[in-house]
Amino acid sequence: MTPKTKIFAGLILLAFVSRIVPHYPNFTAMGALAFYGAFSMKRLAVTITAVVATMMASDLIINNLIYPSDTFVFMYVGSIYTYIGFAAYSLIGHFSKSNAKAGLGLVAGSLVFFAISNLGVWASTTALYPDNAAGLLATYIAAIPFYAPELLSTALFSAVAYGALSWITKAVKA
Repeated sequence: MTPKTKIFAGLILLAFVSRIVPHYPNFTAMGALAFYGAFSMKRLAVTITAVVATMMASDLIINNLIYPSDTFVFMYVGSIYTYIGFAAYSLIGHFSKSNAKAGLGLVAGSLVFFAISNLGVWASTTALYPDNAAGLLATYIAAIPFYAPELLSTALFSAVAYGALSWITKAVKA
């Protein structure tokens, strides 16, 4: 197993665990798995598959064991928007292959994820906001406090993954 593959596998595990254990809202390693996974791995499809599988597995636990309802929940209302948002995050990570582009790509990915996932909140059948432009704007405004933890956690976990890869690569060469 290559150092990149080890870090990628570690990010998958970290993203899964960080979603199911108690955590500050939107402070998980999912963004780092989506962005840094695509940034560091060669095949975008592998990263997107890992993101979707990690989300689905953790969603099954969250929706049926941690916050159970009367019925089995395979996917929650609006989950497709979250999944598409993380896929977009991965796509941006894939095209941010240089270290010079990484910071800008991470912020751009985070903004695109924010836009797509909150569009899903507004479009869902359980939306709290009116089905018009004012309602969409209200949804985005209400979501602003959740943006910073997502961006910070993605930056932090991506930096940790990058540092771990650098450390492992140096250790292997020594």
